[in-house]
Amino acid sequence: MSALIAEEQRRQAMLGGDIAALEALLSEGLVYVHSTGGRDTKTTYLKKLASGSLKYLTLSFEDLQVHAAGPGEMVTGRMSAEVIIGGQSKAIRSLFLTVWMPEPGADGQQVMRMLAYQGAPYPV
Repeated sequence: MSALIAEEQRRQAMLGGDIAALEALLSEGLVYVHSTGGRDTKTTYLKKLASGSLKYLTLSFEDLQVHAAGPGEMVTGRMSAEVIIGGQSKAIRSLFLTVWMPEPGADGQQVMRMLAYQGAPYPV
């Protein structure tokens, strides 16, 4: 699976609040740095989504570009979202970089999992 397909699966899972799908897409060693400077692990990020303290109402990716990274791939692009954070509605616009690496799946086949996410504020 390519990183672009994985990105679209991640976007759909985030919009749908599909924790199981996200869990399968995220590496156990995930480092997730938000555009606000906050940082999450796989566990803390999924906990925020599962509890509803973070909820994506809209989410779109634009200008996606794939870059080779050894056995994996990096994806850069722009993200626009409407989210609920701690009960407050917020519009987010950011540039982002994700790192996708092949890891063994449940059936022993290699699957792409997101190892890192870095967001940076992007002016509207």
